[in-house]
Amino acid sequence: MPPPSPAPGERGITEFILIDSRPARVYTNAMLRPPVRTCLAFLFLFLGAQRGSVAAKPETWIEVRSPDFVVLTNAGEKQGCRVAFQFEMIRAVFRQLFNISSAAKDPPITIIAAKDETSLKPLLPEFWAKKGSMHPAGIYLGGPEKNYVALRLDVTLNAETEEPFESIYHEYVHFLTRRMIAQIPLWMVEGLAEFYGNTRIESDRVYVGAPSASNLRVLHATPPLPLSTLFAVTASSPYYHEENKASIFYAESWALTHYLITRDWREKTHYFGEFLELLGKGTAPDEAARKAIGEPVRLQNELTQYIYRFAFTAARLPVPAKMDANDFPAQPASEAESLAIRADFLAHDRHFQEAQEMLEAALKLDPKLAAADESMGFVLSQQRKFDEATRWYSKAVALNSQSYLANYYYAMSLFKGVLRPDAETAAKAEASLRTAIKIAPDFAPAYASLAWLLASRRERLDEAHMMMITAVTLEPGNMSYRINTVNLLEMLGRGEDAVRVAKLAASMAKTPEEQTEALAALSNAEHFVESQGKVKDQVEALKKQLSEAEAAETCQTPTRVETGAANQEGSDSHQVEGEPPTPSSTSSLGGPAPRPEVVETLKEVAGTIQDVKCSGASTLEITLRSSAGLTQLYTHNYREISFSAVNFTPQGILNPCTDIKGLRARVAYHPAKDQPRQGEIVGVGLERK
Repeated sequence: MPPPSPAPGERGITEFILIDSRPARVYTNAMLRPPVRTCLAFLFLFLGAQRGSVAAKPETWIEVRSPDFVVLTNAGEKQGCRVAFQFEMIRAVFRQLFNISSAAKDPPITIIAAKDETSLKPLLPEFWAKKGSMHPAGIYLGGPEKNYVALRLDVTLNAETEEPFESIYHEYVHFLTRRMIAQIPLWMVEGLAEFYGNTRIESDRVYVGAPSASNLRVLHATPPLPLSTLFAVTASSPYYHEENKASIFYAESWALTHYLITRDWREKTHYFGEFLELLGKGTAPDEAARKAIGEPVRLQNELTQYIYRFAFTAARLPVPAKMDANDFPAQPASEAESLAIRADFLAHDRHFQEAQEMLEAALKLDPKLAAADESMGFVLSQQRKFDEATRWYSKAVALNSQSYLANYYYAMSLFKGVLRPDAETAAKAEASLRTAIKIAPDFAPAYASLAWLLASRRERLDEAHMMMITAVTLEPGNMSYRINTVNLLEMLGRGEDAVRVAKLAASMAKTPEEQTEALAALSNAEHFVESQGKVKDQVEALKKQLSEAEAAETCQTPTRVETGAANQEGSDSHQVEGEPPTPSSTSSLGGPAPRPEVVETLKEVAGTIQDVKCSGASTLEITLRSSAGLTQLYTHNYREISFSAVNFTPQGILNPCTDIKGLRARVAYHPAKDQPRQGEIVGVGLERK
C-alpha cells in the first residue's frame, strides 16, 4: 500500500473562515465573531490558585495514559488529563487532514509536563547554562525508538510567547508525515510543518491554517526570495542553515504553502495535490510546479500580494475525536518511576552523566524497575560500553519480556562495536529482534536491524532485503534505511536497482549529512555497476580465450607415431594423446594473485592504517600497525565490505584507496590458516586521527 499523501483534504471541514492577522479575530459569513483564543495557550493557563498549595506539598508526579500518549506531570491529575486530551486532539486533526489510516499505529509519545521553570530546567540544562540564552517553554525530542515532548505549564500567552507550541507542532508534523511521500522539495517539507504548526484548538472546534504572526513579521521586514531561489534550496544551501537567512526561508515556505493550500480551498481546485502527484511520479520539481501550481513569475506576483493581506483563510473543523479526558487512566507514579522517565529523556538528549545519576537513584528505590535497567543500558551503549549495556538490557528483558524496546536494545547491544558477530551472538540477536517485531509489528528499527544482521553474515540476503523494504515502507523518510537497501541490492548483485534506489535517496536528502551519505551510496553503486561490467567483460574474454584454445587444440592434435626413426626423433616435440595442455599463467587473465587459505573464525584488530595499496578494479590491501605488530589484510572487492566511521563524519565521498591511510581503525577479518597476522577483510570501522 502506498503511503498517504500530505496533500490536505477537506474531510471534516465545516466552513472556511478569515482570520485577521493583526488582532486575533475571526470573520465568517460577513459576521464578526468574538476573538479566537489560540489553542497554543492551552497548556500554559493551568496552575491558577493551585500553584501555592502544590508548592507547599512534597512533589508528586502523576502518570496519565491516553491511547497515543503517556503524560508525566507534577501539576496534578486534572492538568495531566487536559494535556493528554489536547495532544490527542491535535493528532486526530492531522491524521484526518492527511488521510492517515486509523489502523496505522505510531509508537506512544511521552510528554513530560513540568509545572514550572524549576521543574523543567533540570531536563534542559543547556538552555540555562549560558546567561541570556533562550529559556524554551517546551521542546520536541524525536528519535528512531522513542519520542518525547517536554513542557512547562506556567507560561502565559504574552507577546514573547505568542506561539509557544508552534515549534513543537512543527516537529510533530514531521513525525506524523514520516510515513508519507518523502520526495517533495525542501521548501514544501518545511512549509507544511509551518502551516500545520499554527493549528489552533478550542473546546469544540479546530482552526487549521491560522496565520503565523512570527512569519508575517519576517516577511514584512525582509524582501522575499525569488521563487527560483526558494525552489532551489537544498539540504546544503546556506538559506537552510545560516540563521540570518533561514528565517526568510521558513517564513516564505509557510506563505507559499499557505497560499497554495487555501487557494485550492477557496477555488475548489486540487492543484496542490496534482503537484505532489507529479513529484511522486518523478517529475522534476520545476516542471511539476509549472504544470500544477503556476509559472514562477506569475506565482511570485501573487505571493507578494498575498503576504500583505490583513486576513487569511483558515478551515474550521469540529473536534474530530470523541474522547473524554476524564476517561484517561491516571495514577501516581512512584518516585523511582518518575526518576526513570526523566532520566531516559536526559539520556536521549545526550546528558549521560545526569541521566546515570538519576537512574542510580531510581534503582536504589526500586531495584526491580525494568524501565530503569533499560535506560541504564541505553546510557552505557551510547558511551560504547557495550558489555555493560548488554548486562543491563538482559536484566530488563528478564524483568519484562514483553517490552519490545528491551528486546530490541538487547539485540543491538550484542552486535554493536562488532562488524560481524559470531554465530552464537547472531542467533541471540536474531531471536530478540524477531521477538520485538512480533510484539510491535510497526516498529521499523527492528526490521532494519534484523536486515543488517543477516546481511553482515551474508545469510538469507533475500529475506534481509524484504526486511529493509518493510522498514522503508514504515518510515519512507529514513535515509539510513534507503542507504542500507542500496548496499543489500549490491550484495544481491542487482547493481542497476542499487543505482536507482540511491538516486531516489539523493533526491530526498534533507540535510547536508543525508546528502553526503546518499551521494556516497550513489557513487559506490555506480562503481559497483562499472565493476560488474568489467567482470562481465573479463568473463567473456576468458570464455573466448578458452574457446579459441580448445579449437586450436582440436585442429593441431597430432597422431601417435608408430614407426620410423625420423618420426621418432621428432616425437618429443609433440603432445602425447590424452595429456592435458600446459595451463596459461593466471596473471595473463588479469585475475587476483593467489592468497593464503583463510578460516571461518572471525578476528578483530585495532590500530593505525600504516599503508594502503589498491590494484585491479577493487582489490585493497592494508597494513595495520597495532600493539601486537603489523597485520597484512586484503579484500578482492572493497565495495562489498562495510565501512563505518566512529565519532566523526567523513568529508565528501570516502575513497579507501586514498582516504584511510593514517586513520585509526578496527578491522574484522578472517585470519589466514596458520598465519593470524594475515587475512581477508570483512569490515572496517574508522576513527578520527
